[in-house]
Amino acid sequence: MSIIFAFSLAFIGVAEIMYWLYKKEYLKAKAKYLRELIDQKNDVSSQNEPFYTCVYEKWNSGEMPLSEANALCSLKFEQN
Repeated sequence: MSIIFAFSLAFIGVAEIMYWLYKKEYLKAKAKYLRELIDQKNDVSSQNEPFYTCVYEKWNSGEMPLSEANALCSLKFEQN
């Protein structure tokens, strides 16, 4: 019984460590993407500026998550 408890405790400990490490990496990647998105949105000489503005505005307004905003704007600008 104590072996099962020790194994469970070790498993939970490893899972928690992995979760927080991956979450940290995810947040770093998301921050980097947002910095690039804002830079592209502010670059009015870029051909893709309307796309990046669309993504940023939909995300920033709280209308939708970043991935959904990206997908919706991709569809919108592919049709044009």
